[in-house]
Amino acid sequence: MRVVHINVTATLSTGRIAVDIIHTLTEYGHKGLIAFARGRPPEDVPWIRVGNRWNVLFHALVTRITDRAGFMSRLSTRRLVRKLCAYSPDVIHLHNLHGYYLHLPTLFRYLYTSNIPVVWTLHDCWPYTGHCAHYTTAIHRANHRPDGPRTAHGCYNWKRGCNHCPLQHAYPKSLVLDQSARNWRDKRSLISSLTNLTLVTPSHWLQKEVQQSFLRDYTLRVFPSGIDLSAFRRCENKAFNEFVRRKYYLEKRLGQRKMLLSVASAWKGNKGLRDFIWLADILDKSDYLIVLVGLTTWQLERLPDSIHGIGRINSIPELCALYSIANLYISLSHEETMGLTLLEAMACGTQVLCYQTTALPELITTEVGSTVPVGDMFTIAVEVEQLCDNPKSTSACRLHAEAYDKNSRFKEYIKLYEEL
Repeated sequence: MRVVHINVTATLSTGRIAVDIIHTLTEYGHKGLIAFARGRPPEDVPWIRVGNRWNVLFHALVTRITDRAGFMSRLSTRRLVRKLCAYSPDVIHLHNLHGYYLHLPTLFRYLYTSNIPVVWTLHDCWPYTGHCAHYTTAIHRANHRPDGPRTAHGCYNWKRGCNHCPLQHAYPKSLVLDQSARNWRDKRSLISSLTNLTLVTPSHWLQKEVQQSFLRDYTLRVFPSGIDLSAFRRCENKAFNEFVRRKYYLEKRLGQRKMLLSVASAWKGNKGLRDFIWLADILDKSDYLIVLVGLTTWQLERLPDSIHGIGRINSIPELCALYSIANLYISLSHEETMGLTLLEAMACGTQVLCYQTTALPELITTEVGSTVPVGDMFTIAVEVEQLCDNPKSTSACRLHAEAYDKNSRFKEYIKLYEEL
């Protein structure tokens, strides 16, 4: 069986999930290939690059004016289709089609005419909206204050047809036109042309959202994403932990304080960077140090002294050391369709704290941490103190994470491919 994965990246986040599924395919004697626009997969994974860097930049630039993300890059998508025809896949697995690299009409024309079974894992909400990838708490944040609960505003125009998009300047950003209504109609027309399509969501929350969209009539499965438990595990090597402390300048700054860690591949607005700045002002600075990983140089230069910032870390052993050193892992993200960093922290035996929003609470039990209302900084501060004074069991955290072992989770995809 030959399975082609199509995703914007071959590394990080969704790219890592696609590559891990291909590795699982290989273990079962099948063949897998990834088509992508950015990054580079491991050497043992066959691949097709869609377009090039200049194509992505041009697509992004035109989208800033036209609001037509996913409707450019016609030539590079035609080349992709020719390569797919030559490869002759038995199943095509779609992931993130946004990211300025595909021409959806060309791709879906091929999927329709070839009638190849299609699996589409929805890692966010973009497939059924006219513009945005997330919509639940992305509006009116400027009016929120850290001295009380935050009201969750959202846009649900996608249920009946997008228009007058309040998130026009959110990813994928458009600075001029608002074509959300046209995009919504075009996506509905293109996707509805497929009769051999199975949708997958990583959480029950996203499943419920999809069931309210124009995708409601398709077969829908819930397959939570898995993590590599052999890689993400508690680091008991004291020498390596000390090395990581010194490398990231934690030795002097941390001292005897308790470490509150959070990790993101990109600290965009909905990841909660502003919330951490507010939280740092509330917590006792002599007792706690907030450490954020994955910040850009621009963000590091503007970070307040009350927070210790670290750039992107590609080394999993170093990430595991940081997870292991931390007293508490905190996610203040406002919108997640799963929340893999919470699982990574728990796999390293670290208790967790997150907002009561979107899919995040599905991962948390009272044995491994707690959840708090979105934006309620003082409740967060109280929970931080309670969890640090009465920490959850490291073995309970690890045991909870073991339910998300990628080897068992990704076998569900193999069964689905064989079924199709």
